[in-house]
Amino acid sequence: MKNEKIEVTLVTGFLGSGKTTFLNQYMNEVLDENNKVALIVNEFGDFDVDGHLLEKTPLSLTMLQGCICCDLQDDLVMQLQQLAQQNVTHVVIEATGIANPIEMIAACQDPLIARQYTYPTIITIVDSVRFAQRETLSEATRTLMIDQIRASQYILLNKIDLLDTSEMQEKVVQDVTQFAPHSTIEWAKHGVVQKTVKTATHMNQIEHMQRKQLHAHYDTISYHFTYPISREQFIQFILNVPESVLRMKGYVQFRDVPNELFLVQYAGGLPSLESVGNLALPTTVVIIGERLDKPALKNKLELLQFG
Repeated sequence: MKNEKIEVTLVTGFLGSGKTTFLNQYMNEVLDENNKVALIVNEFGDFDVDGHLLEKTPLSLTMLQGCICCDLQDDLVMQLQQLAQQNVTHVVIEATGIANPIEMIAACQDPLIARQYTYPTIITIVDSVRFAQRETLSEATRTLMIDQIRASQYILLNKIDLLDTSEMQEKVVQDVTQFAPHSTIEWAKHGVVQKTVKTATHMNQIEHMQRKQLHAHYDTISYHFTYPISREQFIQFILNVPESVLRMKGYVQFRDVPNELFLVQYAGGLPSLESVGNLALPTTVVIIGERLDKPALKNKLELLQFG
């Protein structure tokens, strides 16, 4: 029917929780069922990393240099307005890891588009290891992670297999259930659902939650490498980044294999390097953290480039 509302799915989760890994398989499932799907990817920095990984969606948009829950909220409303005119029946939005879901719901229910879109379905990806260690994080980060959980109808406990004992796993399930008692909770490994541990009793509404911005203290740095760099020095750089660095993503080239591109990722203190072959992508690294010492980090990156 022409007057049916467009479905909206918000995929949230704190930095490094595994949203892109989940989306890579989730979008395959969605596209198998429906080819009238649009994907919006939001990056807090000024360089689009995940967009290159999600090119399988025919209609996809990237929103950079801000967060769709606050400074890009008006842009999101405008994009949704435009998509409503393009025969789209389902919009999937990957939020940046520091997005407040309360504000995103407000944007999706803006009076300009409320008649065209359903109340959003929210899927939150939880880094189970980081959640279990949340008391070591700042109060603002803990609050944001819990708000993301509370806002969700579906919660994927990703990386839960990395917890050492079944008691630790059960504790994470119990704590998440306390924050989101009416949501569906599932175990996931590498972004793929393994089993459902709790089924939703009804959709979780969050109108009662106080709307507030929680990430004014998050910073981002985007650095472009003009030339290949030393692999050893770059590994040392990653292993010695300050605790204020929460997330790092991007592409680099190394002097020992200058024709090969590597995807670099860092989250929760764990780095990874993965060869993606001879692709023509910008050799740029994006760093997100809490109150970053930008001059110090930029100096270290400059040393990598010119050292």
